[in-house]
Amino acid sequence: MLGLHHREKRMGHEAPLADITFDDDGQVIHISVAPTPWETRVEGASTYHSQRTRSLLQAAEILKGVGSIEPMVYYVVETPDGRLGRDIVGFYTESPIKTRGLVVPSESGKGKAVEFLSLMNYGDAMKSQGTVARLKASDEYAKFVLLMKCGHCGYESPIETDAGKLFRECYCCGAENRGIRGSIDVIIAGGMVEI
Repeated sequence: MLGLHHREKRMGHEAPLADITFDDDGQVIHISVAPTPWETRVEGASTYHSQRTRSLLQAAEILKGVGSIEPMVYYVVETPDGRLGRDIVGFYTESPIKTRGLVVPSESGKGKAVEFLSLMNYGDAMKSQGTVARLKASDEYAKFVLLMKCGHCGYESPIETDAGKLFRECYCCGAENRGIRGSIDVIIAGGMVEI
């Protein structure tokens, strides 16, 4: 039996942020977002596909929906809460994304503090760790992005992580998830880098 079916509109006749179905226990069982066309540009050997949307949840779902990705091809979705990207390795960010006060399509978890259920990798963990370590060693912005499973609704939000305590809002329900991630030491050509 399906529980709550949530479709929230914001500001007049705009399209909904997402169409979300929860089960009777408040766990996400289905999310759909309206497809949006990609803008494409080519720079040298690299191809960049980009678009704008209104929430990180929409960005995550759009990026999860992209099929296999070729080398040197990058997908980026810009939102009011930050830019989320995906390439052949997995999810990535180029600058900080917000951790609180997010635009969320369901506020069922707002004001709730929960322990996240897990942190998992999406894509190739070893290559992602290596890329983050090389960028950090070059003094470029880089964070290790993992999927945080919300302790309230079960949605897996791709979040930037650092070693230590984490406080991140769920992209779906807005619950503040808390937990700890250990440090990861990555060996690269220039030595060892902690990510």
